[in-house]
Amino acid sequence: MRSLFGFAKSEDAVPPASPKADEKLAHHSHPASAESAAETKSEAPATPPVFDCEVGDGPLQEIRPLTADEKAVFDKLKADIPELIKDLPPLDSEAQKFIDKEIPLDIEAWLTDECIQRYIRARKGVYEDTKKALRRTIEWRAATRPHALRPDVVEVENRTGKMYFNGFDKLSRPVIYMYNHKQNTKETDNQIRWVIYTLEMCIRHMQPGVEKVTLAIDATHWGFSNSVSIGTARKFLEILGNHYPERLGRAVIFMPPKFFVAFYGLVSPFIDPVTKAKVAFVNPNASGAEAQSHSENNSSPWIPVEDCFDRSKLEKDCYGDWEFQYNHPVYWPALESEFAQLKDQVLHSQK
Repeated sequence: MRSLFGFAKSEDAVPPASPKADEKLAHHSHPASAESAAETKSEAPATPPVFDCEVGDGPLQEIRPLTADEKAVFDKLKADIPELIKDLPPLDSEAQKFIDKEIPLDIEAWLTDECIQRYIRARKGVYEDTKKALRRTIEWRAATRPHALRPDVVEVENRTGKMYFNGFDKLSRPVIYMYNHKQNTKETDNQIRWVIYTLEMCIRHMQPGVEKVTLAIDATHWGFSNSVSIGTARKFLEILGNHYPERLGRAVIFMPPKFFVAFYGLVSPFIDPVTKAKVAFVNPNASGAEAQSHSENNSSPWIPVEDCFDRSKLEKDCYGDWEFQYNHPVYWPALESEFAQLKDQVLHSQK
């Protein structure tokens, strides 16, 4: 599962373009050439990304309420807030190169009741473990300011559209598309910054009652040649688990190759049941009944596309019907505008 998150060690300056959905079904084992990548990029439609979800656009994922014991832990942690946020570390000298220093640190605004509850669930309701986890994240946010990462710092990471936030699933969760055959960089630290930037952006656009994101992962060109390094994967999973607990709603893998499905079948009995329930495989051509049968026969989480997505709001390159194709000159100005609006709102709230 090392290449889930779109980091690769590509030796090519220009990665292969993602073919159209109908072409992928017939040729998913043959990546496009660099020439066709350039052609696809120039022909990409100027369709703007979707960052905002209409309120009431669909049902929301049910969030498990705290048990009586967890509620007791929550009450203790609420009383601990003054202790949790005191004596914070200064901004790291390296991190300050990558942030907008005008955007202030506001730990109390981040430390909402919902935030505390997510940490409680992630730490199985153990008071001391939850308190330590919260303090670690508070110190990390104070030292690195992930909410203030500047777009220009991470712009190079998505020139090819390898991973980005665009639209929402059926439960109004932000969708992060991942096309790891479009890898274009090698620097681990900046790849991680782009993941963090994307997560923070998704969180900003979650409507009330939404706490998780959905990953839409195109596995059409999956192979060991574009797998992430163990070091990068470990660092990503460490940050996700420690500082963004309970933020992953579903990881939907489209057209996983047979070797991956076989490997997953071997290791899945040893995966935490909560995590395992979030992983899903999709064959876009299979009916709901076929997907359910496949799951039962192979102990693999095959689902129909419609379980998670409205096809009209799923990108065509990920087997949906939405005529969206990543176009950097269109997407990136929209992202920069979103960041500028965030900054204006934050600075205005201080007046």
